[in-house]
Amino acid sequence: MRKTTIRRIIATTAAMERFWRQAHGWAPASAADLLAAARLDRQVSFTHTLPDYLDPFPAQEAEARLILGYVTLRSLCEGILKLFFAVWWKTYSHDADAVKTKNGTILPPGAISFDKLIALYLKKIDPQPKLFLRRVQQRGNAIHHFTHAEIGSQEELIGDIDQFLKFLLAVNARLPYPDDDFNPARA
Repeated sequence: MRKTTIRRIIATTAAMERFWRQAHGWAPASAADLLAAARLDRQVSFTHTLPDYLDPFPAQEAEARLILGYVTLRSLCEGILKLFFAVWWKTYSHDADAVKTKNGTILPPGAISFDKLIALYLKKIDPQPKLFLRRVQQRGNAIHHFTHAEIGSQEELIGDIDQFLKFLLAVNARLPYPDDDFNPARA
């Protein structure tokens, strides 16, 4: 099941990358420009590292591999949220809750911190993945090892990889596709 989950994450992310990097012509130009400049290919590249976290970790590498697994999930979650708000740029840029600089300029999704992306998504779109997103954020931040942070276990990481697929599909279900044949959920 877990390898199947990862294959689905890879296939869905790759299909999203192929579709959204070429949104000119049907998506609003401002959103299409953001998506064309985004490094969605790196999202795909990160998904290909997920199988590295399934086999038991050697004892001397266990904590580092666990943290790196959560850094990977953090990056994937952050990337999918940035993709979401880039796709919905026109709507987001007119929202009163859009993230702004001190002088009032609306920040594009690529410039928004993961923390603010999570808060915006939970408030405006779906509060359900709160515990998952905050756990991934906290454990991914353990890469900064000057202070103690809870990193969980390998089984929890594997469970969160499974949870990421659900989150990925939920976000994808909220994206507009001009024709259902292009929908990456069918990947």
